[in-house]
Amino acid sequence: MRSDPWLRAEQARGPLPAETDVAIVGGGLAGTATAYYLAREGVDVVLLERSELNREASGTNAGSFHFQIAIHQLTARETESSHARLLSDVRMHSAAAELWGTLEDDLDASLGVHTTGGLMVAETPEELQILHDKHLIEAEAGLETHVLEGDELRRLAPYLADDLAGASFCPSEGHANPFLAAPLFALRAAERGAVIRTQTEVTGVASGFRIETTNGTLRANRIVNAAGAWANDLAALSGVRLPLRVEGLHVNVTEPRQKVLEPLIQHIGRRLTLKQAANGTFIIGGGWPAHPEARPSRFSTLWESAAGNAAVAVRVMPSLADVRIVRMWTGVMAFTDDLQPVVGELSSLPGYYTCIATTGFTLSPMLARLLAGNIARGVPLPPRFAPDRKGRQWIATT
Repeated sequence: MRSDPWLRAEQARGPLPAETDVAIVGGGLAGTATAYYLAREGVDVVLLERSELNREASGTNAGSFHFQIAIHQLTARETESSHARLLSDVRMHSAAAELWGTLEDDLDASLGVHTTGGLMVAETPEELQILHDKHLIEAEAGLETHVLEGDELRRLAPYLADDLAGASFCPSEGHANPFLAAPLFALRAAERGAVIRTQTEVTGVASGFRIETTNGTLRANRIVNAAGAWANDLAALSGVRLPLRVEGLHVNVTEPRQKVLEPLIQHIGRRLTLKQAANGTFIIGGGWPAHPEARPSRFSTLWESAAGNAAVAVRVMPSLADVRIVRMWTGVMAFTDDLQPVVGELSSLPGYYTCIATTGFTLSPMLARLLAGNIARGVPLPPRFAPDRKGRQWIATT
């Protein structure tokens, strides 16, 4: 494998071309992966990023692969039967797992992919029953999981609190390095002819997709909104509203300790993701909130979130009690009420596409590949991903 995953800064500078077939706005994982897959299809692509690549959500998350059914999926308001929705969700995540397993070979460089397996723990009998119930759905959808209790769990994970009710184990879960994925996709996209332009903020989108930026004007036949948490800001320039909500998220990192934790740890009833990096540090996350700040500042950290997140981690893995947190940062995510991705063409504005994942790091490469196939070859996308789908939970207007 080639060792250098970085696009040189000078390659992302310079004037815009006058026109392109597809303009992608957003230099995170969704945008760079879409640029790569479109360029691989032979499509003329220009990617526009207002700052630098991978500076926001894609580079500030914990890099976890979430394939099991999680608590937020079980508590979502329904538009169809819970069973059908969960089956489709698990199948989507299983497809993402398969793709992540091939990406390092495809992109010919390391992404820090580690398939360590993942444990989702339960503290109470009620939570344990949820693990058993979701295991049946996961099995039907083709995702391998195992519910472990008592001595079986203690043999696999002796570092966990010995009074936990149980855990479900998914062999395909793990993590990758969020600092590498988007930059590598951008590099490979550029090698296939895509134009990458950073420090290029979109300030207006006129009819016919005449895109005004701080670096000049670009005319495109089609546009892809891959702006993630800022997708509505971009959509507003075209008179479109997408009902996304945005949340800032905490990530905490500890001092290094001897390697003891191999799998990714999650919790079926409380907000927690926990893993140990190769250098021995523990990365603690799980969606604890951060405080919004006015642009250009990021979300700021909250002591309540840092302390609360750490407390859940210590409850699950008591040996962390004397491990010091040495740094923390915040990320950001876009969510939809129905928890489905927002991928495809707006029926109300032909040529305008979105690529927004609600579990962004896990799903973005797969969704980008699906969208590229749709744009380049007309491959159909799941109707439930449509950006202007209608329903009790989803109303998009122009």
